[in-house]
Amino acid sequence: MIGAAITGHGGVEQIQVLSLPEPVPGPSDVVVQVAYAALNRADLLIRQGLTGPGVRRPRQLPHVLGVDGAGTVVATGAQVGDAIRVGDRVAVFPASSCEVCQYCRRGLTSSCAQYTLIGEEEPGLQQQLFAVPARSVVRLPDSLSLLDAAAVPAAYTTAWTVVVTTGAVRPGERVLVVGGGGGVAIAAMQLAAHSGAQVWTTTRSEEKAARLRELPFVDRVFSPAAPGWSAAVLDATDGEGVDVVVDSVGAPTWRDSIRVLAPGGRLVVCGATGGDVPDISIRELYQGNRRLLGAPFGGWNDFRDVFAFLGRSEVRPVIDRVLPLERVRDAHRALEAQEQVGKIVLDLGTGSGPGHTAS
Repeated sequence: MIGAAITGHGGVEQIQVLSLPEPVPGPSDVVVQVAYAALNRADLLIRQGLTGPGVRRPRQLPHVLGVDGAGTVVATGAQVGDAIRVGDRVAVFPASSCEVCQYCRRGLTSSCAQYTLIGEEEPGLQQQLFAVPARSVVRLPDSLSLLDAAAVPAAYTTAWTVVVTTGAVRPGERVLVVGGGGGVAIAAMQLAAHSGAQVWTTTRSEEKAARLRELPFVDRVFSPAAPGWSAAVLDATDGEGVDVVVDSVGAPTWRDSIRVLAPGGRLVVCGATGGDVPDISIRELYQGNRRLLGAPFGGWNDFRDVFAFLGRSEVRPVIDRVLPLERVRDAHRALEAQEQVGKIVLDLGTGSGPGHTAS
């Protein structure tokens, strides 16, 4: 089998498509034939060798990338039983934890002290076969294709945490999502709209703005969103502000994000792609009775709930492009340049086809 791995840290030249040994399942494992694997910003950070709070580096090189993936179970360990069977279409929960602490027992996996993402310290899902504990996969709804499912785990579980679990978005609220082209941002807008909120977004690109305005769940786009865009948002609300801001950009946008919040509004933070040391006024937070909420990747409960929701609804991931595994460097370039609106997905060439659903 083959997979996309980094052989060092740096630019896209560090990514190689390598022949890899096939995994052998442990007693409680399943082996998934991965059909599609979606890219995330984590892939870029791991390849670049980023260090800092909450960032984990691979334990050894070469290191297979990939947080997200979906495919078909092709083997099971002796102790798996009938809960998951060969032939089941599944998505992989992209996190591991101790499984025994108070947070893990409550399904709050990302609060565990031993929490880590697949593809960070341990090898990831951008390989054709992947062994994983059976407890870490969810069987897909019949209506959800493997392609769509591969785009869900990191982005939509995070968005579910942001909008539902932590953000508690309510019908009729105004929700502003900063930087509207990314996977988490798109997912958050979809879920907020489905919750009955009015959805606004920002982007620095006029081309992206045009594409975002075509999406049925986006009510308004502010572009170009250079620093100081808070004035335009406040003008659009007659000075009232918005109820919720979802910000995964970080340092460059926090000041504007705080300023557009109505009294009692919530800034829900789920990333820091633009930097993690913002220049803000603390008084603008507490004197406006505004709230700051952290919402990293969610736990097993959020992962399970978002797949159940997708099975009941017509909401589907927005997929920008699908590339063969051999073009993984092109995928990295596109994501690094922020060209995409939605998810970039790799086809691992295992023969499932782009629209494959359960027969």
